Amino acid sequence: MRTRFLATSAVLAGSLTVGLAACGGSSDGPAASAATAASSSPTPAATIASVTGVDTAVAVEPATLAALKSLGVAVAPSGTGTLTSQYGPTLVFPITGGNVTIYPKGQVTPYVQGIIHHDGSGLTFTGNGKTLTVDNFDVNPGTSLLTAEVVQMNNARVPLFNLDGTDLAITKDAQGHAKLDGTKVELTSTAAGALNTTFGVTAFKAGMLIGIAHITAS
Repeated sequence: MRTRFLATSAVLAGSLTVGLAACGGSSDGPAASAATAASSSPTPAATIASVTGVDTAVAVEPATLAALKSLGVAVAPSGTGTLTSQYGPTLVFPITGGNVTIYPKGQVTPYVQGIIHHDGSGLTFTGNGKTLTVDNFDVNPGTSLLTAEVVQMNNARVPLFNLDGTDLAITKDAQGHAKLDGTKVELTSTAAGALNTTFGVTAFKAGMLIGIAHITAS
């Protein structure tokens, strides 16, 4: 998990495929994917033993910022997360590791499996004398979910954001990093319920657009 990407062209191509699947939709759960993999036992197209570097940046939706302000709720990065102006107000979370296995598309559902970690960074929501902190984000390629640990729930891991990659565009930057732009980051029903309960409101809804993700991976 701490080693670098395998230095082959197949793996580079695989890293681009990972980004596409990690941020797109999937209609099959982990149990279905495991059963499919077991029955067909295909050979992986690529295995990335360690996913490393650089970050996931989320350009925050202006309407969401306005809604939070009207509710008296503020949101800020925690830990190693930062706030920049790269894409307007942008929350940035460093990628710290993970692993991914890629199968030929159509042979396994989901055809990309693994985990991408953002350890040590997260978000803190504050308002009305209350605080809710979520951190240690994990992106699951197979379920198109970003999960997080909730500090106020004894670090229980919950589904925080759904990731919709319908409008995803994949390129490479000048340094050869994979660039994945356009994934919609949307609030889950679990997260919406936790925020409503914490701050005594009803305005947080499942599917609320938090922002657009811009992932740079090396």
